[in-house]
Amino acid sequence: MYPLAEGEQLLWSGRPRRYVRRYADYHNYVAAAVTFGAIAALGIGGIAIFEVDSDIFALWPGFFGAAIALIAEQNRQRRVLFGVLTYLVTDRRIVFVADRPGGIEFRWVWFPDLEEPQVRDHGDGTGTVGFAAPMRVRLRAQKFQARSLLTSMVPELVAIEDPEHVAELIARNAPRTPAAG
Repeated sequence: MYPLAEGEQLLWSGRPRRYVRRYADYHNYVAAAVTFGAIAALGIGGIAIFEVDSDIFALWPGFFGAAIALIAEQNRQRRVLFGVLTYLVTDRRIVFVADRPGGIEFRWVWFPDLEEPQVRDHGDGTGTVGFAAPMRVRLRAQKFQARSLLTSMVPELVAIEDPEHVAELIARNAPRTPAAG
């Protein structure tokens, strides 16, 4: 199956050159640790002040471990995704192609649904082209499936070569793109 529509022109294609660590990959760990710490402090206070049975709090490390395991799995899935991901920039949209052993998956975002492209240089010849994506774009990209908003994928072209050129192609073609429907 070819992911481009009839009459659509491919302007650029590429793959992530490396896995980029970012704050979003780690803030869930910090949030879990702070939450667990706060709950542990409340539990210790409850035990000391109200003489609550401490057996109730014995399950907390298990819950904390489960939360950390879920966060680690989300980060592992993101890392695996970058190994199978290809970006296609056309004259109408950006197509994300994941070629996995179980099959090929296509997701796309129309140019009118994106904000101005913003380039972040990684200092090694690669960069990321990102967009300040509104919530409706994120929900449409995940097809309104129930997922944590903290882990939903934001449309961005991560660790690509010549990101300024790709951002310029997107900016140049976005205004003349017909409204997607």
